[in-house]
Amino acid sequence: GYPTFQTPTMKPRNCSLSTCIIIASLCISSASAFVSRPSSTAGNPLPTQNVHQNVLCRRLSTSAESSHAVTGDATTATGSSSDAATTITVALTRELGKNTKLEGALTSHPGLRMMGLHLNVVELPCIEHAEGDELPKLVDILSSDAIGTYHYVVITSPEAARVLASAIDESDIDDMQKFNDIIKVAAVGKATGKALEKLGLSVDFVPSQATGETLATELPTIDSTKCTKVLYPASAKARNDIQDGLEARTNDADDVATFEFTRLNTYDTVPATFTASQMSLVDDIEIACFGSPSAVSSWLQNMDVKYNLQDVDDEAKKKLGAEGNGNVLAACIGTTSARAVLESGRWNAMDIYYPKENPGLDSWVDSIVQACGDVLEKKFWS
Repeated sequence: GYPTFQTPTMKPRNCSLSTCIIIASLCISSASAFVSRPSSTAGNPLPTQNVHQNVLCRRLSTSAESSHAVTGDATTATGSSSDAATTITVALTRELGKNTKLEGALTSHPGLRMMGLHLNVVELPCIEHAEGDELPKLVDILSSDAIGTYHYVVITSPEAARVLASAIDESDIDDMQKFNDIIKVAAVGKATGKALEKLGLSVDFVPSQATGETLATELPTIDSTKCTKVLYPASAKARNDIQDGLEARTNDADDVATFEFTRLNTYDTVPATFTASQMSLVDDIEIACFGSPSAVSSWLQNMDVKYNLQDVDDEAKKKLGAEGNGNVLAACIGTTSARAVLESGRWNAMDIYYPKENPGLDSWVDSIVQACGDVLEKKFWS
């Protein structure tokens, strides 16, 4: 019964937070503040279901509201206290220690100040990384003349960048500059590009949008008369979007493939199991932030444990609605993660938030703040 996730079609939404924002405005002596959702950025990605897309708040204050940072079962107050009506608890689910930038961007977002919101930010890592079966093959390629036969290495995450740098260190390549001289590096987005550069690797190509589909469409060929060879050290759980897209590209003249693709599963993402203290925090969480389909899957596995649903079949879990997902809104980094949330059947489509275009940290934060505004509205009316 759940329709296939499709490319968004635009539909205006006239819902606003005007009423509750006016109340919040009085509390912070700013009666003129309000939030509106521009119809040009709110949309409907499904024929029959709505999923929130990124919207930007207007008339944002330049100063951020104080917040609370919560990690594990320890709470550190970083500003003034607030009552339950204006405090929202948000869970960050990336690997341990990799939520710092997201937390900083979120707690400093001017939209929180405008709405008079306080945040409790909880770090609940949903995934851990493990070595992939084909990592030794990558080291072997780097240590031999075979690396010189490839034109590009494609990197699609900061973790993949770290794995590549580690493999280079284990290989016979003396330094990063030698690697840069041998092969071009394509990064899926700016964040991955920055991770590569911090490791001493040059970035030769970044697509206009941070998606595998866009990379596969825009990656330039090296020589129109020869097949461009691509090496892809990836997560074992990575989708085949890049491979499918590149292998579909052909020479217009004779319909010959223009790319040859080699994928190596060099690392894997495995679910993280919540401790008892982490599980106790779930009841207070109102928004869970997902940066990958693996994080979505792990979150639901932990919810199955919390609510004793391990032996319940999938269709029965779907009928539980919010009670089966921890009663949280899902704020996703992009379309791929949002699709995973939707296709799980464990969320109402209207409880899913994601940036329609330009997935990345800033647009992800905008989507989280929109979700915060909707939680505030719900609290006001209840």
